[in-house]
Amino acid sequence: MNRGICIKMAALLLALLIQTPSPSQTANTGATETPDHIALTWTGSPETTMTITWRTDPSVTSGIVQYQKGSKLSKKAKQAKAEPREFVADLGPSRLFTATLANLSPNTKYSYRVGDGEHWSDLSTFSTAKRKTRSFKFLVFGDSQAPLKAEEPYGHWRKTLHNAFAANPDAKFMVNVGDLVDYGQNGAHWNAWFAAAKGVLNRIPQMPVMGNHEYYGSKDMTKAPYYLAQWSVPQNGPEGLKSQAYSYDYGPVHFVVLDSQYEEQKKHGDVLKIQQPWLEADLAASKAMWKIVFFHKPAYESYPKRTNPQVKAAFCPILEKYNVDLVFNAHDHAIARSYPIRNGVLMQRPSQGIIYYMSGHSGGKTYKTLQKMEWNTFFHHPVDQPNYFVLEVKDKKLTVKTIYQDGTVLDVFFIDKAKDVSSDSLTQPETARPEEEKRAA
Repeated sequence: MNRGICIKMAALLLALLIQTPSPSQTANTGATETPDHIALTWTGSPETTMTITWRTDPSVTSGIVQYQKGSKLSKKAKQAKAEPREFVADLGPSRLFTATLANLSPNTKYSYRVGDGEHWSDLSTFSTAKRKTRSFKFLVFGDSQAPLKAEEPYGHWRKTLHNAFAANPDAKFMVNVGDLVDYGQNGAHWNAWFAAAKGVLNRIPQMPVMGNHEYYGSKDMTKAPYYLAQWSVPQNGPEGLKSQAYSYDYGPVHFVVLDSQYEEQKKHGDVLKIQQPWLEADLAASKAMWKIVFFHKPAYESYPKRTNPQVKAAFCPILEKYNVDLVFNAHDHAIARSYPIRNGVLMQRPSQGIIYYMSGHSGGKTYKTLQKMEWNTFFHHPVDQPNYFVLEVKDKKLTVKTIYQDGTVLDVFFIDKAKDVSSDSLTQPETARPEEEKRAA
């Protein structure tokens, strides 16, 4: 081989080496040395703890949280070590970190940042719950899933979330009732979702609910690796489903999150049946004034050709036995509220049954085949723009406001436990009660 060819080959090899990106760049995860995907949750008491999760590229091997009371950090800031774990999925490897801050002061604002001591996130804040609070506000969002082909991926979700938080800066936390993303095994969707939620997720906790789309994006649709890796929630659920079903208390409310994805998980057994004894024990142990339950696939649908009798049979008798007040579902992308229902019979007073709420959508995806069902007291098909709910608890009164993305109030509903009435029961004269309820009375 002559000298000229050798020089050219050496130059080509050098160029390739120079252009070869680092492993994290090759993976194209979007992660860097600077933390992103920063999200707050609770794994302990909302009064005295806060759990923070974030992401970096694999080159970062350690993580810490600096935190302090107030709106600034000083040399007196405390530090908490984070637990690192490598996460490998469709886009390649990244590093996830989780830290739980404990022994915090109730009803207190804290400032914090996360990093490795050299690369830091922006400064952010959170607030702990007031001890034994009897009143608070929180946000509920339906399906935020969206295609990536849009001009602004997850733009509807971004606008809905940020408008909701701007209008309700006193909201203590939020719940997304499943189908956070369109393809849950696709990292590009989660990157877009977290980018859209930045500025809110790092300020108030999100207590997530698993949906069927969290499993999509791979030939093996029995897994939800991104969802399970990225969200740190209370580990008090049934064995084998601890991050998929869980419960927590905030003030006078006991919240329960269930996994309704029986079809996606058939390979792993009957996940509905696995949750039943845990659900019964959890509700039996609660002495809370209010009980609110979340699961994705509805027991009482608004999409006539898409029913979930397995979910209804598995969950509803237990929920009725322990006098659950409200159940929030998603999946159908309708906004709908039911009469109080017990054993399939429509009732009038809140204490007589469970009120089922369909949460609409926060990401812009709509269906054509939706309709008001015989069990609905309120129904709206939100084809024009996304929506969200604002729930406000004031001791024995709970109010649910349904609000469009632009701030328009679509509906206001309340339950008054002291009087055992709701805004529906007060506006429905005795003669207007459903025939099923009259026969049962």
